[in-house]
Amino acid sequence: MDGSIYISDRIIPGSAQERHTISHEMRHATDMKIGKLEYGDDYVKWNGDTFPRETIKGKDMILVDGEWREAGHEGFPWEQEANNGN
Repeated sequence: MDGSIYISDRIIPGSAQERHTISHEMRHATDMKIGKLEYGDDYVKWNGDTFPRETIKGKDMILVDGEWREAGHEGFPWEQEANNGN
């Protein structure tokens, strides 16, 4: 990871949504830097727990609590923490 954060061109520069998105993604970057979060082609590792990751019907899916959900799902523990800023 080179520290780059890419934001959709549909987000208005300087908007509250842009600030929120940057903050959220910076939290992921920090969690990766300190070893709390790790992304691989076929897994996501969070706090030492490994979650399988696969492309299913063209979508990036992650298995958490017995359910395949698309990457970025707000129910993932690493997403909840990034959203809450804990």
